[in-house]
Amino acid sequence: MKNIISFFFLISFIGIVYGFTNLDSQDDDPAGKQIFVDSKCGSCHSIEAVGLTTKSKKKNIPDLSDVGTRHNADFIMKFVTKQETLNDAQHPMAFKGSDEELLTLAKWLESLKVSEEEKKVE
Repeated sequence: MKNIISFFFLISFIGIVYGFTNLDSQDDDPAGKQIFVDSKCGSCHSIEAVGLTTKSKKKNIPDLSDVGTRHNADFIMKFVTKQETLNDAQHPMAFKGSDEELLTLAKWLESLKVSEEEKKVE
């Protein structure tokens, strides 16, 4: 009987520890990623490096996994608010969030710097 009670407490302890570690991992997603999702940027863009894929049927969907290697946060903020062009074109949709959300999103996108070698591995 003592072994059964010990086993029960061991299993309970493991379950509690697992629950807390799982709870912490839910907070690991950066705020910029959540803004990207909430703003529906994923309807036209993917970021395969962080597991965000689009359901769009369009071809040539831009994968932003390495956008930070090409553009800084300042450019990204101006581009998504139609103050800047890329290849002589404005971003099709203007960002509609707050200035704080825009800055958070742009800094997160700037942090995405997947190298060509890493892309090939995926």
